[in-house]
Amino acid sequence: MDQSKQERRSVSKAPEKARRRRHTTAQKLAIVRECLVPGASLAGVAMAHQANANMVRKWVVKFQRGEFGGAPDAGMKLLPVAVRKPAATVSVPMKVAIPTVTLEIELGRGVVRFYGPPDPGLLQPFVNALTGR
Repeated sequence: MDQSKQERRSVSKAPEKARRRRHTTAQKLAIVRECLVPGASLAGVAMAHQANANMVRKWVVKFQRGEFGGAPDAGMKLLPVAVRKPAATVSVPMKVAIPTVTLEIELGRGVVRFYGPPDPGLLQPFVNALTGR
């Protein structure tokens, strides 16, 4: 056998490149809606549909911006709103009681402040922690 024929036989064909997948808008919307279900993993949904997770994330953002040709949630309806001027009201100055600090404990990582009369049941865990009891 001549050497050129042998070389041609031993050379294997390069594997063909995988073709790019195309998803219809309806498929994209279905995938995005699955991603928006509480507790759904975007990567898991993408893998289930053999889609790239980064691409699915872009679809989700596009969907949330309303760029898929419709409202983000077709089931949501807007209610009519009437804006009226507020009725004339008499302003009454309100007295706001600002509680004063009655106990303050400085710790290495911050300060614990207690407002109002000290409650022994509330303070006991702090006293135990500080004294090592």
